[in-house]
Amino acid sequence: MDKNKAVFTQWNESVAELIDNTGNEALPKLLVNAINELVTIEAVMLVLERRDKSPVLIYDRGIPDEERALYIDAYFSGAYLLDPLCLFTEDQITPGVYPLSEIAPDDFYQSDYFKTYYQETSLIDDVYFIVGPKEDVNFSFAVGRHHDQPKFSEQDLLLFRSINPVVQAILNQYWCRVWEKKTLPESSNEPLRAEVEAAFNNFGASVLTDREREVAHLLLKGHSSKSAAQKLGIAPDTVQMHRKNMYAKLDISSQSELFSLFIEALSTAGSQTDADPLVAYMQPGEN
Repeated sequence: MDKNKAVFTQWNESVAELIDNTGNEALPKLLVNAINELVTIEAVMLVLERRDKSPVLIYDRGIPDEERALYIDAYFSGAYLLDPLCLFTEDQITPGVYPLSEIAPDDFYQSDYFKTYYQETSLIDDVYFIVGPKEDVNFSFAVGRHHDQPKFSEQDLLLFRSINPVVQAILNQYWCRVWEKKTLPESSNEPLRAEVEAAFNNFGASVLTDREREVAHLLLKGHSSKSAAQKLGIAPDTVQMHRKNMYAKLDISSQSELFSLFIEALSTAGSQTDADPLVAYMQPGEN
């Protein structure tokens, strides 16, 4: 009981410090320190997510230097388009606490995106606090651990959910007192974002039907045929038919090959935002 009392006292003191510093740009560091009084977290990213804008990294901690190029630079340069969190700003998910397993499509853990941008890092077990201080604006506050630490337990998740009201209130005030008063930052990658999004939306347009392209997009994001069918409001057998036809037209035979083809085509797209990147990829000598 004495130990619990000490933890409770320290948490209360940390919350008081947070309340006093909601107008301080250094608040995220204090918030991480406060949470660590209850649950050990090692890797943290606080990201500003806005509809039709690139995500902006506000604060990070515990990302190894040797992994920043993959985990941060590549992500904010365009890989976020295939990330489950990208769907949050599209679908206006209710603010709250979400383990990655709850927001990821059903085949996400088998997807090449997961293998490339999650398994290749030393980080495990992301949990997200999603805070929505304003329409079309979210804070995504991701907390995780490294592979040499245990995954978050059910008790850890219960603690995250129990402190969620505090995290929500603190980050909402942080928005009101710090970020809402600023001209919202435009990412230096904003032109690249437009190019990447256009390339993604136009991928396959020269050879695929609109429905086949929709299926391709969902497969790239980690959906199975069953999940894609639910998203599109069609039968799984119909998705399978579109998938088979799409693979035949693209001369591929797997979701892994689809991912590789998309990445390779993306690298040749350049600034041709109104064209299918496959055209430049298939006919490089003519561009």
